Amino acid sequence: MRADNRRKAGHYEVLGETYAKFEFFETGWNPYSRFLDVDRVDLILRRSDSGRAVYREVQVKYGKLFECTLKWEHNLFDFSTFRFFDEDDFARDVDRKNFFIAYVVTPEVGASGQIHYEGDVFIFPVRAFVESIRCAPSTRRGGRRVLISRLRNDPSRWFLRRTNKQFDAVTEKTCIEVSQYRRNFGALAHEAGPGLV
Repeated sequence: MRADNRRKAGHYEVLGETYAKFEFFETGWNPYSRFLDVDRVDLILRRSDSGRAVYREVQVKYGKLFECTLKWEHNLFDFSTFRFFDEDDFARDVDRKNFFIAYVVTPEVGASGQIHYEGDVFIFPVRAFVESIRCAPSTRRGGRRVLISRLRNDPSRWFLRRTNKQFDAVTEKTCIEVSQYRRNFGALAHEAGPGLV
């Protein structure tokens, strides 16, 4: 499908949910779509564990990965994705122990018009996601700009940026590592517990 037709086809969140369904199925969960997203739940996951049904609720977010082109940024990171959130998004949900946020990211559509999903799905317990939002820089409108970038010299490492300003090194002051949440399907085996590590 051509890129211009894909843009007309519908909301990109549907694409993210489709990728997430395949990923959850591949890791032993049976995903069901919600008809109405009234409780911020896009998917309900079910599997049998020692003869009893185990359920997890998931909100799926989708983001595009953009190549880092600014010189200072290019020295540290190769790809980034960002979304805007209100600081209190999901704050009322932190005590929901079976609730997770799946953040699916894919590269921006290239000249070929093809999307090449590379398994970049982040699975956050809701409490960790809320804490991540609160660590992200504020916007003029009072929200937060959640910017996650992949380290150029080690593509297995991903960082949430704490600042919108230019910096020369990845430190605790400039970034929080979120690599542990990439393909974090093991977290689904337990009820959501601690926040950021």
